[in-house]
Parts: sequence; C-alpha cells; structure tokens
Amino acid sequence: MNFSNKNLAKGRFAPVVNMTPLVDVVLQLVIFFMVTAQFAVLPGLKLLLPETVSGSLVQTAERLEIDITSENDVFFEGQPTTIARIGDLLDQTGADGREVVVLISADREADYSSVFQVIEALRLKNFNRVVMGATLPVSSEGL
Repeated sequence: MNFSNKNLAKGRFAPVVNMTPLVDVVLQLVIFFMVTAQFAVLPGLKLLLPETVSGSLVQTAERLEIDITSENDVFFEGQPTTIARIGDLLDQTGADGREVVVLISADREADYSSVFQVIEALRLKNFNRVVMGATLPVSSEGL
C-alpha cells in the first residue's frame, strides 16, 4: 500500500487551508461586537440647552446631575424620577450640600415652574452650590 501522492513525489504541494487565522479574526470580531453592544443600550436625553456667551467650566470631584426635558420629565443621575422625590434621592446619596455641586440641565422648552421647583427642593436640603447647564455658541474664529 502506497499512501503517497503522485503530485507530492514530483515536488508539488497539496493546497492547505490554515483555519487558525480565520478563527482568530472571527473571535476578535465577536468580542468587539459584544463590548460595543453594551454602549448602544445606554439611555440618553436630548436636551436643547440655552446658549451663553460667557461661561466657565465647573470642575469638581463630586457632582450630581438633574436633567429636565421639554416635556418636564425629571431625571436624577440619568434615572427617571419626579420633583417630589428629589429630596429623598438627595438624602439617599449621602452627599453634603456644602461640598457637592448640583448641575441642572433644563431644556429651553421646559417650564420655568419645573426648574424652580427643583431648585427649591435643593434649597430645602441645604444644597446651595447649584449650576445651570448651558451650551456655548459655535464660534467661527477657531476654524
């Protein structure tokens, strides 16, 4: 019994498909899509903030965020809530009102009364470092 190939005896090689690089690439693609799929489900709020000409950036280690949409829906740290529950949520964080900056980002179409009620809830819990969110206008000077 001769198991040798006639082409191999003449110096020719049989074609071989190496599957290892293909498996490596497919595995990397699967890992990539698994990781990026986690970011696609993060909720976001579309807010049209009012513009300001002069603004300063607030940089602090401790900051709480409250968002108010144009439909007057309130979000505390990205989670939906009501204005009545803002005080309880502030208590649950255990934050000190003198140390923590609270950023209120209210849509320009939001009712003034909703924004005022949120500020009042913060004042009742002794949070006196409140910053209103705004956007800077796009300037053509830097182009």
